[in-house]
Amino acid sequence: MMTNKKTILSLAVVALLVVAFSVPAGATKLSFHGDMNHRFLLGTDHNEFIRTLDSYNNVIDDGDNYDNFAEIKYRFWFEAASDDGAYKGVFATEIGGLRFGETGKLGYSGDKVQMEVRWGYFDFQLPFAEQKSRVRIGLQPINVNSFLWQETVGAVKLYGSAGSFDYQLAWARGYEADTTSETDADLRNDQDAFYGRLDFKPQEGTDVGLLALWQFNNIDKTDTTDPGLNYGLNAQDWEFKKLASKNFDVSLVTLGIDGKWNSGNFFAKWDLMYQTGSMDDVIFTDLDGDVKPMEDYDVTAYFLHGDLGMKMGKSTLTYTFWYSSGDDDCDDDDFEAFMATDIDRFDNIVIFEGGYVDDNYFTERQYIMDKGFIMNKLNLDYQATDKLKVGVAAMYMMTAEDIEYTAAETGTSESDDAIGFEVDVYSSYKMFKNVELAVCFGYLAAGDAMDYFEVDSMQDGDSDEDIYKAGARIRYKF
Repeated sequence: MMTNKKTILSLAVVALLVVAFSVPAGATKLSFHGDMNHRFLLGTDHNEFIRTLDSYNNVIDDGDNYDNFAEIKYRFWFEAASDDGAYKGVFATEIGGLRFGETGKLGYSGDKVQMEVRWGYFDFQLPFAEQKSRVRIGLQPINVNSFLWQETVGAVKLYGSAGSFDYQLAWARGYEADTTSETDADLRNDQDAFYGRLDFKPQEGTDVGLLALWQFNNIDKTDTTDPGLNYGLNAQDWEFKKLASKNFDVSLVTLGIDGKWNSGNFFAKWDLMYQTGSMDDVIFTDLDGDVKPMEDYDVTAYFLHGDLGMKMGKSTLTYTFWYSSGDDDCDDDDFEAFMATDIDRFDNIVIFEGGYVDDNYFTERQYIMDKGFIMNKLNLDYQATDKLKVGVAAMYMMTAEDIEYTAAETGTSESDDAIGFEVDVYSSYKMFKNVELAVCFGYLAAGDAMDYFEVDSMQDGDSDEDIYKAGARIRYKF
């Protein structure tokens, strides 16, 4: 593993030297880009909460768990393209979330080689296509929908334009099963996906997108009673990428429409999605830890989101609402919770990744476990000067279905949906053309549903701890 990382580092350095010290020759254009993000956790009273990374149980403790730190997250990429843009190769590296003084990463004497490949793909124009049509092959960013799947993945994508329509068609594989042994050959559990998008403008100021995504694995298993095989699904792991290596059948179809509209000082955005499909031979574990017998489940879920806003001089006021469906009965044979694949949501500072140290978060998804989510948010941005922007946001958050559990401290059955009320404030200042200084602060007045996430000695049906988080960053992009 160390050799591979050193090889990647060497390739990146060579690419940088080539770009920096050579002149374009022939029909090749070389360019180099970067994002150098320096982030600071200025303080939090519950560091154990903001670092859970979707692992929820028993994380909120009594009293302050204070922390502060500094870290770097860098991305560099280069492109080698033909003069006419007919083809190009792109390679990107990332070093992410390296904290000052972190053992084995950024301690004394420097980095211990923490580098990964962020992108690596070849993109080319189809020479026989009458309309603009291109193919992209490799590790690449995809955007099916920002609430469904917006990340990098290995894929082959056909995209382009046909008249007034833009289109995307792609095959992606997020997980490749090991079939090197005779036993594994019966579990060809690759996670594959096919998706398509069609975007168009029905009228000036309006953009509409249609999407379809089919995700599945192909399992040819001969024994569903083998306890060594992983048929388990936990209510907390409600995300498609977390199904990797699971040995139950999945077929999930998502259909949706999204878009935006603006007219004068008014604007709107929307996302509507419906999910259907099945998960068979699943052993399900609910929030209380009760394990259900192996069952075949039908999936029926949906998601809706809307932004409504207006511009008032230097100010912009936006109201945001979304509803992500949740599962209300873990004992039936239906899964009714909407499932994202791989996303990052930045809609607030405490619950999501809106804090600038965004490798530390409670959840990256737009919902909590299999209970869905309801967001009501009011946001005011003010462009004070050409360089200074400030903003404030207030939001009330709930799960779509009650979090039902047995409180460890009292032994009573509890049920609640209130995540709480959060206030965020933030500002950004352009120090130079490509350099930003920004600070943010978020405070969550916790609702009683947050009691589920408290340690056993505090679980009594009532929320006991409010949470705050403050951060800053200096970011140079070129």
